[in-house]
Amino acid sequence: MSAPTITLTNGAVPAELLRAAQGKPAVPTQRVPMGIRVITGPGTTPAGRTNAASAPAARPPRTLDQLLTLAQGSENARTRQLAEKITGLVDELTGRLEAELAAVARELAAKEAELAAELAAVRQKMGTGSVDAAQRAAIRQWAQANGYDVAERGRIPRNVLQAWATATGSEVTQ
Repeated sequence: MSAPTITLTNGAVPAELLRAAQGKPAVPTQRVPMGIRVITGPGTTPAGRTNAASAPAARPPRTLDQLLTLAQGSENARTRQLAEKITGLVDELTGRLEAELAAVARELAAKEAELAAELAAVRQKMGTGSVDAAQRAAIRQWAQANGYDVAERGRIPRNVLQAWATATGSEVTQ
């Protein structure tokens, strides 16, 4: 008995099929010199031209909602089933993204509060906060009442600050 012979009818070359089955790249049939790019050839259309007979008819783009609506109204049960599955996946994805955005918003709010607290601490240390403004106004009023020469605006002299702290037993935050 002889071994069966397999004849390929689709024009495939057995050596190329063997290489493909082994995962090896196909050997190019024609070498193209470096720096030369073939843009037209037998069986291809020139660049910029399309063959009207081979090009599919242009359809207006559809949104996901339009596609799902069409699929849900289909007579084919598998198409309706896929539409339901995709709708569920889109709903799940939407929920996950909203949860991620909410988490990011909470994180940003926490960081904003942390930065606001740090800014308040720095302003307190520098003497530019609203509490310090009230304290400076009280110091100016005390200084004028006790005969010190203090301007309405600007820096309060150190000797006035020390005298006020000694007289009132308070700490100056400036």
